Amino acid sequence: MENVAGVDTVPQHLIDELAAGRCVAFVGAGFSAPAVPAWTALLEGLAEKAVLDDDSRTWLGELINHGGARDLEAAAQVLQGAMGPAFDPTLAEVLVERGHPERIAERRQLLAGIPFDAILTTNFDHFLVGEVPGPDAYQRILREPAHRWWEPRYWAGEEGAPVLKLHGEVGPVGDDVVFTQRDYRERLYGSPAYMTFLRSLFATSTVLFLGVSFTDAYLNELRSEVLAMLDHRSDDLPVAYAVLNDVKPHQQRYLSQHEGLGVVGYDTAGGTDWSGFEQILRQLHDATNPRALLGKAISGRRLIWADSEPEDTSYGAKLLGDAAEGTGGATRVDQVRTVDEAVALLRSPGADLVIVDRPLAERLLTTMRAEDLRAPVVVFARGDSDDADRRLWLSLGATDSLHEWADLFREIERVLG
Repeated sequence: MENVAGVDTVPQHLIDELAAGRCVAFVGAGFSAPAVPAWTALLEGLAEKAVLDDDSRTWLGELINHGGARDLEAAAQVLQGAMGPAFDPTLAEVLVERGHPERIAERRQLLAGIPFDAILTTNFDHFLVGEVPGPDAYQRILREPAHRWWEPRYWAGEEGAPVLKLHGEVGPVGDDVVFTQRDYRERLYGSPAYMTFLRSLFATSTVLFLGVSFTDAYLNELRSEVLAMLDHRSDDLPVAYAVLNDVKPHQQRYLSQHEGLGVVGYDTAGGTDWSGFEQILRQLHDATNPRALLGKAISGRRLIWADSEPEDTSYGAKLLGDAAEGTGGATRVDQVRTVDEAVALLRSPGADLVIVDRPLAERLLTTMRAEDLRAPVVVFARGDSDDADRRLWLSLGATDSLHEWADLFREIERVLG
């Protein structure tokens, strides 16, 4: 794998899985680390707001000050027990007061623009908005058709793939957060559907781990189950990928051959520079965002968009224009208002694809047939479709009649890709 300035190049197989709608992101604490208070600071913030007797406060202080993992987990349990129902709302307050969401704004925008089929996260902060575990969420992710790259949800870098908050979310969203060891045990062993869901998803999707340290025993065991189920061999393609820092080449080789895990690595220069994480996210975004994939489909082509009222389709025309710009000037998208203008362009030097509005469709298709002007034609207009008109346009040579942006982008990719 090529390494440029301490950052690995994203494998083509991972890009292909994203474009095909077969990739799920698993987002861990490392993703939000720059914005979320450190574990000790979070516990100290909770302790300041908790009503405790002197003995409990002294005990809590000793646990937090010791700083070991087990002691910090014990401190979390003490605070949760002492605060009762006030724990979750107070945790939300501390995250807001001590958090820095601006530090991961770029990460969130890039993540939303990558066409994952779903995003799972163990983070319970507000930086990724989503659902909590339950039958409805499981069904949506496992049973509904895959989200594909051409859907508008990925264009603006705002909505993105549906998010499932595996460990709950602070605040009134109907699910307690997984914060202590007791919470952790209850989520794993008190809800059989939870592990069944993860097992099913890991077995059928390529998972990209982002900000995950792989210290959770259940996560490693789950991955081992999937490898055994699929009988993964050393020369097989990875069943999952992970963005990891400071992993040596011999370690990457072992993880790939024996753990089914492809590593996309970056060097932190001894823990002083974490910008490689954003660089890899940017690589993924730029290779799989709809602008990139649509741009790849239309690269070097000439498109004609004939619309008597272009304001109605300005959104899609702009997206096509943006995608064309990304090809370095090798693509042309000519917008015209009349059939005569479209025909003049088709006569010389022709076009690779024509998109035409309904009012112009019949005359344009008839003229093209009469003059033997050859190019694929897609009839497109926002709103409801008419089956009779669609049958007419298809009989005159149109490839399809569509009225949703996602369908149009898919048809462009099908015809030109």
